[in-house]
Amino acid sequence: MKKIIIGSIISLVVIGGLVAAVVLRPVAMAPSEPAAINNVVDTTSDSETPAEPANEVSSTPAEPGRFVDYEASQVAAAGYNETILFFYAPWCPECRAFEQAINDTGVPEGVQILSVDYDSSDELKMKYGVTIQTTFVKVDANGSLVSRWVGYGQDRSVDVILENT
Repeated sequence: MKKIIIGSIISLVVIGGLVAAVVLRPVAMAPSEPAAINNVVDTTSDSETPAEPANEVSSTPAEPGRFVDYEASQVAAAGYNETILFFYAPWCPECRAFEQAINDTGVPEGVQILSVDYDSSDELKMKYGVTIQTTFVKVDANGSLVSRWVGYGQDRSVDVILENT
């Protein structure tokens, strides 16, 4: 009788966790939310036109793509026109599958994927609204949120990550 009760409780906890993960998962920001775009425009001086900063970014030679552990200083690294934070947990099979896919195919030129330790990065999780591992957050050079995508249960490839962030 005890085994049946314990088994039922465990089943309810697992089902509840799955339901919570689906209900609470973050959704990518709608294009109408201009927060990150405004931050980029606000960094130009009065004498510059918005086209000049864009030309400066494109004239910087693109660096080879990379997948490395997160360090705050890397977010604004020159030569990367796209920065994606990957909230990764080593105990998560989905995270490990994404890691394998990224390592197998590599990261395109000018793109960096920074692996953020999901278990110890509470401040970053709060800043970007991350509630589940396998969340990918695209940020601008100032570290402002551009978009967010939860890859849990999705196709695992660099192309899918780039399409959804």
